[in-house]
Amino acid sequence: MALQHLPAPIRERLLIEIYQQANDMDWEFLSNAEKTNQYRRWIEDPKVGGVLLAYGPEKDARVWIKDVPMKEYARAQEGIGSYVRYAVNRFQGPEEIVRAACGSGWVIKPDSVGEKPNHCYAVAGEATRYICWGRAANFRDLIWAALNEAIDSTERPAIVITTRNGETVSTAERTRQDRLALRCGADLRYLHREIVPNPDYLGVTDGSRSQLQPTLLD
Repeated sequence: MALQHLPAPIRERLLIEIYQQANDMDWEFLSNAEKTNQYRRWIEDPKVGGVLLAYGPEKDARVWIKDVPMKEYARAQEGIGSYVRYAVNRFQGPEEIVRAACGSGWVIKPDSVGEKPNHCYAVAGEATRYICWGRAANFRDLIWAALNEAIDSTERPAIVITTRNGETVSTAERTRQDRLALRCGADLRYLHREIVPNPDYLGVTDGSRSQLQPTLLD
């Protein structure tokens, strides 16, 4: 049986296990070399590779871990996509992005959340604004997306640079980003976010189990 056709219960338990380990090691802060080493450790892990290798060769198992759960991990932490329920912790979601970009009185336009880069539309009365967000490392993609929206919209698009504990944007970098955003006709905001327990998490906890030990709901 190919890895693409893993039995649903086994696939779900693998996703829970991998996402829990990624949460424990704060995956987004690992270097590329550390992530490469972790892929090897997952192959050696009886709870991950020990399961996957029963369904395919090692090279396919490594590709599955990289292209299925970990390709979606950052989006799941943003509260976007079908893997959200596997993320132990995540950010509050696009609502806090809209508040940071536009203030009160604006809400997310239904079904407007998208990716590459993360974005949505906010509405207030008859007005609609495009908002995109991401880390400072993704500023080039954000500014390009905002520039394209600025050409077609009567409302100024907004870019939100997000940081979390352990991340900073230097004064020089902010100055450069401010000038670029101004030139492109976009507003620029910075938002420091806290990662919080995921209200949509698939697992449940009780007093007899570790806080991060999931129990399947079904």
